[in-house]
Amino acid sequence: MIRFGRLLLLAAFALSATAPMAVADFDKLLEPVQGGGRRTAPPSGSAPGVAPLASSQATAGSAPAQAQAPLLLTEGELLAAIERDLPKRYFIQGELRVSLVRPWVALQLQSPDFFAECVQLPPSGLASNMPVIVRGVSGGKIVAEWPLQLKVQVWQDAWVAPQRSERGQVLSRGMLTVQKMDILREPNPLITEEQDISGFELAQAVQQGRPITRRDLVERTLIKKGQFVDAIANEGALSMRMRAVAVEGGPAGAVIRVRNLDTRKEFFAQVINENQVQVRF
Repeated sequence: MIRFGRLLLLAAFALSATAPMAVADFDKLLEPVQGGGRRTAPPSGSAPGVAPLASSQATAGSAPAQAQAPLLLTEGELLAAIERDLPKRYFIQGELRVSLVRPWVALQLQSPDFFAECVQLPPSGLASNMPVIVRGVSGGKIVAEWPLQLKVQVWQDAWVAPQRSERGQVLSRGMLTVQKMDILREPNPLITEEQDISGFELAQAVQQGRPITRRDLVERTLIKKGQFVDAIANEGALSMRMRAVAVEGGPAGAVIRVRNLDTRKEFFAQVINENQVQVRF
């Protein structure tokens, strides 16, 4: 039946006044239209027959587009920024290390450039545990100001007693060792390696393994109390030398009281060296 209908249609077209059509072209007219037999109009604004591309669709021959990773301010990056700022606020010699008392939650930034500045510091100065207010700046804009509790360390090479040292012991580099110490942990300033310890002695005993502090040192006593000395007195072209006993001791340059052995008279004299004093009128 279908074959008979096709023959009738062909005959009708052959007798019509229109241009002859090939059978193959006629067969295409009988093919079903994709999409359930109904064509939809193309979306407005797009060319007929071209589907619109999604904004995230990759172009032909290119790798698929990847979303950019968010910019995060981590705890390590924040601490590094603080360590760069603190030397602008304090005179720091040594290796600076900073950590937080409380953990930091990573913060998303809008720009990769970031720096921190400490806008409020304790009036007592740099300390091992100190509250600060830190301002974060990114992309030329202030991100926030955070109240933080910092743990601060400053490591330097300091002099340490390798064994117990007694009061009055004269110090030298050969009798001490150098060890890296956190100078902020000590209540008294440490004597660091670059400081000259010649001309000093211990004002008190220092236990083994303890660092030497400024409190432990006094200038070396050249003349001790009760020591016999030569007292030199100059007046114009005259020069006199007499024997005397030190009523008190003192380091080089100190003015002490001495007593004339013959007259028992006391007078002041300046310590010159371990055996001589200069009488001062």
